[in-house]
Amino acid sequence: MTIPPRYLVLANLALLAAIAYVTSSAVGTAIAAKLTPLPPIHISPPPGPLAREARKPDSYYALIHTRDIFNSAKPEPEKPKGPPPRTELKVKLWGVAIHTNGPSSCVIEDLGTHQQQYYKVGDTVQGIATVARVEWDKVILSRDGQEEVLDLTPDLKRPANMVVPSPAASAPGPTDEHIQLVGENQYRIDRAEVDSALENMSQLMTQIRAVPHFEGGKSTGFRLFAIRQDSLFDKIGLKNGDILQEINGSELSDPSRALALFSELRNEQSLTVKVLRNKELKTLNYQFQ
Repeated sequence: MTIPPRYLVLANLALLAAIAYVTSSAVGTAIAAKLTPLPPIHISPPPGPLAREARKPDSYYALIHTRDIFNSAKPEPEKPKGPPPRTELKVKLWGVAIHTNGPSSCVIEDLGTHQQQYYKVGDTVQGIATVARVEWDKVILSRDGQEEVLDLTPDLKRPANMVVPSPAASAPGPTDEHIQLVGENQYRIDRAEVDSALENMSQLMTQIRAVPHFEGGKSTGFRLFAIRQDSLFDKIGLKNGDILQEINGSELSDPSRALALFSELRNEQSLTVKVLRNKELKTLNYQFQ
């Protein structure tokens, strides 16, 4: 099919007109953009630096530990521990010595062998328990990682509500014809009574218990315990808890010297004993006839 020449001319003219229109529109838009002023632009100043927050106390972060977001299964809180149970060891506590400088000590009897031994903190009892702490009325033993209590023999304890009587009221009266109280802390004793007692020293020593007493790391005497009622020591006015410090001017800082003094009593006509009782120094005087 052949297109007539007149139609080709019309088509070219239409195409040229379209191109001219598009070109003029683009040029006009560009010129208008150049001639139109730009709108004003307002830029806000940048914000200042953020203030550093002060460190909060550890309690502020305790909530994080309480929620425990990394461990939903929380362990049960530990129950408060009660007092240690009484020991089941076959032993008996006869006395204690509290030391401010150095380890405290105690005297414990093995009820199986009936032997008394002197123990300090850290020593082993019966090969299975350790003396962990020494207190005024008990000893804390440690066995297999657990604590046990060994109480002082009840008759050696001083009741908390005990009233300390005056010297006149506390002075015992004459207990028999061989030992007589003739004044405040003044006793008259038959020589035969002393000789009879000293003939059996082992029996005499069963009437009383004594452990070394220390102050400032130095031995200052012996604390007396378990004085048997109506024994010789009871009759001559000694009390549980007394600290025996001197006999006839000789200090009892050496245990061997204390035993030697008992033997020397056979040749003495009088005896002066100094004891510390309830933090008060007392002097007991004895006359032998």
